[in-house]
Amino acid sequence: MPNSFATLSYLIIPLVGAGISFALIPLVLRKDYRSTANRVFVLLLLSIGLWALFSFAMRSSSDVDHALYWHKILFPFGTALFMFYYHFTCAYTDSKNRKLIIAAYTLLAAVFVLSLTGQLTSHITVESYGYAPHFHPAIYGISIVGSLFLVLGLVNFIKAFRSATRYEERTRLAYMIAAIVVLLIFALSDFVPDLPPIGIFGNILFGLITAITILKYHLLDIDVVLRKGLAYIIMSTIVAVPYVGIIILFNEVFGANNLSVWGYPVLLMLLALVLQPLWQIVQRVVDRIFYRERYDFLKQLEYFSQEAHDISNLERLASSLVKLISRALQTSNVHVLLLSAESGDFTVVSSTNGSSSQFTLKSHNPLLQWLQSNKGLVQQHELDIVPELQSLTIKEREEINNMGAELFIPLKTNKDELVGLLVLGRKLSHQPYSEEDQRIIQTVASRVAIELENARLYARETMMRQELQRQDEQKTEFLHSVAHELKTPLTAIISSSELISADDVSATPSQRKRLIDNINRSAWIMDKRVAELLDLAKVQLGTLNIKSEPLRIGGLIDEAVVQLSSLFKNKGQSLEVKVQESLPPAKADKERIEQVVLNLMSNANKFSPTGGKITLRAREAQDKILVEVEDSAPVISDEEKSKLFDPYYRGGNEDERERVPGLGLGLAICKKLVEQHQGKIWIENESGKGNTFIFSLPIWNGEQPESDDSSYFQAIGGKHETTNY
Repeated sequence: MPNSFATLSYLIIPLVGAGISFALIPLVLRKDYRSTANRVFVLLLLSIGLWALFSFAMRSSSDVDHALYWHKILFPFGTALFMFYYHFTCAYTDSKNRKLIIAAYTLLAAVFVLSLTGQLTSHITVESYGYAPHFHPAIYGISIVGSLFLVLGLVNFIKAFRSATRYEERTRLAYMIAAIVVLLIFALSDFVPDLPPIGIFGNILFGLITAITILKYHLLDIDVVLRKGLAYIIMSTIVAVPYVGIIILFNEVFGANNLSVWGYPVLLMLLALVLQPLWQIVQRVVDRIFYRERYDFLKQLEYFSQEAHDISNLERLASSLVKLISRALQTSNVHVLLLSAESGDFTVVSSTNGSSSQFTLKSHNPLLQWLQSNKGLVQQHELDIVPELQSLTIKEREEINNMGAELFIPLKTNKDELVGLLVLGRKLSHQPYSEEDQRIIQTVASRVAIELENARLYARETMMRQELQRQDEQKTEFLHSVAHELKTPLTAIISSSELISADDVSATPSQRKRLIDNINRSAWIMDKRVAELLDLAKVQLGTLNIKSEPLRIGGLIDEAVVQLSSLFKNKGQSLEVKVQESLPPAKADKERIEQVVLNLMSNANKFSPTGGKITLRAREAQDKILVEVEDSAPVISDEEKSKLFDPYYRGGNEDERERVPGLGLGLAICKKLVEQHQGKIWIENESGKGNTFIFSLPIWNGEQPESDDSSYFQAIGGKHETTNY
């Protein structure tokens, strides 16, 4: 055989293929030797290696007889590749096709017998590239059956690819599918007449790609590889055409000998400068063809970045981000969660589901803690893989599942502080997010995190400014109220005391008594207003002491009714008391809870009309004691309900505030006192039926008190007592 570079390549390529295959065997076994799929793949690599080794022996033979001998040995190992591959796909995808596996190995045994007895290869001839085997017709049937097993293996991988949900597994299967397609293309080339035997390249590439797929965990998205490769091939081809055309034209016009060797690179550099604009145009066109969605997405991102400079509207900014992500990645749902300065939790500020999304992730959620201390995003399946995330409680997992989340992307500032979270649901195509998708969304997150944080801080500052303005207005109104509330009784005290000190002999004893009562009543009003101010100050400063003890609510209500009987009598109002029989004692401070009850009853008296009805109830519900004061006053609106317990707030219009005196502190003090007892206070009402003020207290769980006022409960327990004044 002639000695040339082609001949050298003809001999070296099989040795390279054998070396690669044998070198991969220990690596695959080291990866996981207990895996059935890995053990079968080792047999596949062994068959490729032996086939390549015997191919070298055939190609390097001294004559056709020796070449024929080695070909009879190598052919069965080429067929073994098909059978081992099918078995490997069944083991890897858990396909239960035992009968077909047995049939494959039976056919392989028959091929060994037929090939070694010379029933498959008839003779060998010498061609320009080397030895060329010629086969008996039976070889075509065996090749068809072997190719059928390759196709069946390919079908196994395609089914597994379609049913896979994890991105890594789909990428791995995509590489394996690409490897077998490469093998099939090169295998078919061996049956094309006058074409050199290049099937060995297919075997080498197939074994190498599949082995890398098994050995390497993180693989580059094959879709990205194919699209980018094709894009750059098209761009290079388009740009190369003018260069080659100019070279040909130059040689035709000036002759081939007139252009020196160094002239070609000079011409290439000149063309590069001239064609630079063309290169950019071609690149944009190709990007738009192959990455249309990404191209439009980047344009939208550029527009979003311009819009993000307007930080005055956080809701609009977050809404724009949600629409951008949803449109670009074709995602079923997108949520933007931002850090709440008040609670420290992460709440939804914008979502594709609109206002129906009310998800909240608590600050101690392990997912948030992991995102804060680590870089990168989190995929849904990693919640069951990452050790730190396996501590999620059932409730926390339910909150996450309610979002329909697939990806969690942290929004961090330049100081690496977690200020928000971008949550993406499943894609509309039900395909997993590729690595390219993840890179793009992380790029978006890094660009918008600062804008969203600035917008959040701006919105927070605006709210604080509005709140300070509101408080300032309330305090101004409060000072006017204090001046009025104190000045009115003080004027009465001064005028009455002046009349008494004048020692007017004409004043009768009854008139002097009326003046003294006026002084006492006015002093009492002033004392009450000052006491309210002191109580509010103590509550706000946290210096108000609560002495918890077992408290019989029924007895407390009885005392309150006695104290306020004159108020209800003056307005002709009826008072109904309903106390649950055998009501357990509450854990409370008697003096403070009495203050709450008296305040609520006094308000009911003030705002209910003459002849109205007030009802007091006490009952047990959900391990709490509930005390209710129902009046017959005008119904309080939902808007006022949220403000009524604020300090200095006095509801109603100007006339009502003039008619009913007060500083607007009573309900605020009640709320603070009840909350210090670990209870709650709220308002319920129905249209046209007045308002019910309700507060809850914990039940006393300690020892029973020594004194027992059960006689009181026996007197009124279980009965509806109505008193008319």
